[in-house]
Amino acid sequence: MAEMHRLEPDQLKLDQPLPWDVYDGSGHLLLRKGFVIQSDDQIATLIERGMYVNAAEYRKHEAENTPARYDAMSLWESVQAHLAFIAEAMPQDGSMQPEITRLARQAMLISERSPDLALAAIMLLDQRNYPVAHSLHTALIADMVARSADWSAAERTSLVCAALTMNIAMLELQLRLCNQQEKLSPQQRTAINNHPAESARQLIVCGVEDDEWLRAVLEHHETPEGLGYPRKVRTPSDLAMLVHTADVFCAKVSPRSHRKPMIASEATKSVFTKLAHGGKNPFPAMLVKEIGIYPPGTIVRLVSGETGVVLKRGPNAKSPVIATLMNASGMPSLKPVIRHTATDASAAVGMALSLDRIMIGVNFHQLWGAAEH
Repeated sequence: MAEMHRLEPDQLKLDQPLPWDVYDGSGHLLLRKGFVIQSDDQIATLIERGMYVNAAEYRKHEAENTPARYDAMSLWESVQAHLAFIAEAMPQDGSMQPEITRLARQAMLISERSPDLALAAIMLLDQRNYPVAHSLHTALIADMVARSADWSAAERTSLVCAALTMNIAMLELQLRLCNQQEKLSPQQRTAINNHPAESARQLIVCGVEDDEWLRAVLEHHETPEGLGYPRKVRTPSDLAMLVHTADVFCAKVSPRSHRKPMIASEATKSVFTKLAHGGKNPFPAMLVKEIGIYPPGTIVRLVSGETGVVLKRGPNAKSPVIATLMNASGMPSLKPVIRHTATDASAAVGMALSLDRIMIGVNFHQLWGAAEH
């Protein structure tokens, strides 16, 4: 039987011809391509029976209907801006789930088509609205890992929706804490401990009905050892553990005005030590395998004495592709030279550096912008 793709309810549009044949879970034809759905009752009936389309036809349709000029950073900014608007509005008119799902699919497009740019942006770009940016960062990393693990599109959509909304009940507090120097107050600590349950509650009030999404939000700070919060459960879902893993990693490596980011290799080691739980959480190891020890955006010194920034991942975790920033004498490179560490022994990475250790800025758009259109 051909590979099938499960449709989500919001992918069926009233008064528009279907772009594919639709089947039930047993492979029986339900609707022919071109059929026009004319009522919500018809959609409800299809949901009950399960809706599947040929995966190859689905991918072809998606590719043909993607704008010819794809701009990853413009899409990034759009997702972030719309997420901030929805999180502030918290609509209860039934639009919450389809709107977040739409943003999730756009984020998934970025992680699929521009993973190296996404990793570099997470590592290098200081974000104006850190709480919302952090949710997007977490969603992108989580989707990269889930994609490498061959999760279905439906599972990944629920995962990314959960990451985008995991902190929706405490975004204002997060923003305040970004600039707070004093210790947490008892009220703030209570709000932090309660935010997974409160975020899930608010999503339910706003009409979210995806159980996997809601469970991942509720459990994204739980651990297999029962030491998490808010309920100290020992069996968090896979979605929840992956969101938690990506959440912790992104918090460590993202630049913030009040705290220096951690070097990625140190962050992955910290995440693995803290979250692997004796193998009960497989996702720290999967994260390291997917993004590498030196993900794009990492500042490195080569054995040649040159200083550069990781441009993209190489054939293995220890062999990234480097764009030089300074030569061995410390002089800025007028034009970055591309070094392939997998094939050039003199370009091997000597050590990773923090961004504040170099005397020259990284021109993000020069290095990643043009290649992503």
